[in-house]
Amino acid sequence: MHPKVKNKGSSEADPQNHHPIFSSKQLPIAAKATCLDDETSNQVLDLTTLHQKIKSATLSRLEYAKLMDPLSSPTDQRWSTNAEGLLCWESHILVPKANELRLHVLRARHNHVLAGHFGQTRTFQSVHKDYFWLKLKEFIMDYVRSCNTCMRNKARRHWPYGLLKQLPIPPQPWDSISMDFIEQLPQSNSHTEILVIVDRLTKQVIFIPTHQSIDALELANLFIQHVFSKHGVPSHVTSDRGSEFVSRFF
Repeated sequence: MHPKVKNKGSSEADPQNHHPIFSSKQLPIAAKATCLDDETSNQVLDLTTLHQKIKSATLSRLEYAKLMDPLSSPTDQRWSTNAEGLLCWESHILVPKANELRLHVLRARHNHVLAGHFGQTRTFQSVHKDYFWLKLKEFIMDYVRSCNTCMRNKARRHWPYGLLKQLPIPPQPWDSISMDFIEQLPQSNSHTEILVIVDRLTKQVIFIPTHQSIDALELANLFIQHVFSKHGVPSHVTSDRGSEFVSRFF
């Protein structure tokens, strides 16, 4: 080691190590800027601008009191106003459902380069520290689950899915059938759905018109009329285990 730099650190020994991240003009902007990752463009939203938009979109305290708690009043101690004039619920800034303001907050606390794309729990803690709105946790869970960056870069933590198991070949026609509904069809003679019953061996299909509010008892009557009366009782039925199938029908 050179004798002149024997007692000095590497940063003092080499002037090249002194390199500022932000200039004096960039530092105030970088300290308060929030980068929003958008598929179409990268937007930078100043926190001051965000709070101004929240303030202009906020309803009156009386209207929010009715939404938050029917038993609360505008004079409830949980309501307050911070130094910026923003309405707060239990010291958390109340973000209205307008102009994608809630989405901006989530992008700032999840997508920002300093946020780190945290999971649902840490993102909720980061947002809830300063902001609040109804069903905040559900909103954050849906947002983090649909984050494109997280889906592409984070490993799955659940158990691996099991292998698909093929159903056995039925020994005879109508010994094993499948049942399901075709839903949300245009109304025709008061019918809006079609019950589809398929014989798994011959692939013969029975289409039965029905309606959306069908229950297990009506389903059983249709089954007796169109299947049991002609082919008897099958030994196996495959369905999506909807309420109509797992209730009184079986």
